Amino acid sequence: MNGEPVTVAGRRTPMDMKLHRLLPLAALFTLAACGQGTEPTGSSDGPADAAAEETTYRGVITVYQGTERDSAELCAVVAESYPPQCEGLPVTGWEWDAVEHEEALGVRWGSYVVTGTYDGKAFTVTEDALTMDEIDIADHPELQYSEPEIGEPAEDLGAAELEALGTELQEAFPALVFGSFPDEANGVLVTDVLLVSPELEAYAAEHFPADTVAFAPVLRPVEE
Repeated sequence: MNGEPVTVAGRRTPMDMKLHRLLPLAALFTLAACGQGTEPTGSSDGPADAAAEETTYRGVITVYQGTERDSAELCAVVAESYPPQCEGLPVTGWEWDAVEHEEALGVRWGSYVVTGTYDGKAFTVTEDALTMDEIDIADHPELQYSEPEIGEPAEDLGAAELEALGTELQEAFPALVFGSFPDEANGVLVTDVLLVSPELEAYAAEHFPADTVAFAPVLRPVEE
């Protein structure tokens, strides 16, 4: 990233993602920085699950499509170049002609409220996206960042042990997990994710002591 400043889904950090908590999600509306020249992180994180397909997620995020991509992507981390650059989760059903967006040198992008499902490989939009000019974020607390729920960890893990959990999660779910940091005061790993899929939740429950991971998702399940 050549030392560029980074905003990670609302949190600004000079590369050390474990040092800062996320800012309110409204801060996401400025573009952020990401790794350039890395492999796409839109690959499957595991087998598709029927429950995952039935869950509808919604949130504010950058949608991006570079000249080398065949489809749009959801990006929680975007490079502050012009045009911006990112690697994200593939989006199906996205129509650029249906939304206002920025474009430069064949790259298209914008920040939107998106709604859709996740099948383990891609995010599928199920409702028309809204631009930030179409809503007043103050009227939608469900779209704003909220602190993750912190439970009582089953084991007392140190910072190094918690960081190891974060590395494992990011390697197991590269399309969903984009950052983490140890909250030593509460003994948990706060993990920044695009969304919490059933597979991700099950993996953490199976491999880690109970309540040692607290997920901070950008996209959250839509309450009926």
